[in-house]
Amino acid sequence: MGLFFTLVKGEWTGIIGLNLADLDLLTILIAYLFLFYGQTATVVFAFGQGIVIDLFSGGLNGLFTFLYLCIFGGVYVGSQFFNLQHPRGQMIIVALAVMLKKVMFFIMLTVFYHRLAFTTDFLWVSGFLVVGTGLITPILFYLFNCLRADSLEDTHSTLNERYERL
Repeated sequence: MGLFFTLVKGEWTGIIGLNLADLDLLTILIAYLFLFYGQTATVVFAFGQGIVIDLFSGGLNGLFTFLYLCIFGGVYVGSQFFNLQHPRGQMIIVALAVMLKKVMFFIMLTVFYHRLAFTTDFLWVSGFLVVGTGLITPILFYLFNCLRADSLEDTHSTLNERYERL
């Protein structure tokens, strides 16, 4: 699913005409994986997703790998203080992780690209994306749970069919 988000993200912007594709769905996916699959699977996903984005981008090598590992760290630390199973905790943790990603992105670019200038529009858009991503988090957690439940039901029915054949 993460690879799908990465590959079609640019197309969404062209189709919709808005920059809503910048809502950080991968951060929500990382938080969801952390909740249901644990630290090891999540850090492997974050690392792999960062490498995939680095391969497709023409920017600084390792930047997105670093950023997605920072997101994992933000979700991990945030889950120590907030309940990731509660919608309010999900919104707070994901919003803080997106904000951490934006801050680290800003720091990394200013360190490596000295002539780069950021406008106040960047700050406003970043703030909107932090809040927007946080607000849609419980909705996407619910949708992911529905997809996960359907997949578990399919697996359970397949196993029952195999058991009945024996």
